[in-house]
Amino acid sequence: MITTRTALQGSSYLLLMKINKIKLKKVLRILALGICYFFFVMLTGISVPCPLRRLTHGHLHCPGCGVSRMCMSLAGLDPEKAFYWNPVIFCLLPLWMIDICLWLFDRGERFIFVTEVISIVLLVIFFVVRNLPVWPLY
Repeated sequence: MITTRTALQGSSYLLLMKINKIKLKKVLRILALGICYFFFVMLTGISVPCPLRRLTHGHLHCPGCGVSRMCMSLAGLDPEKAFYWNPVIFCLLPLWMIDICLWLFDRGERFIFVTEVISIVLLVIFFVVRNLPVWPLY
């Protein structure tokens, strides 16, 4: 007789079987690299500088500027400060997490495409607006 518990165990087993293992390994490697980078920054205080800011001598901020500080704030459970460092990427993170989950299961190609287009458009707009002299971070 199949009980509810064995049915749930079976469904979770089937769910795990549908994950693309090669893609999962890629995601786990990137996650491990991010965790190593997090601890490196926490221990040394040294983070990767923005190449665009270096190239323009600090005059332009790329759409990714502040992501390291945003991640540090999220790890410290301070979403308000994380939003301050990079509001657009902070708001896009949930969509990107859904994209990764759909990608792992080889599903939602149209949703992933739409999310990518929306992300690119928002990041380009953010790049332009962020570099206006009235941006609040100045």
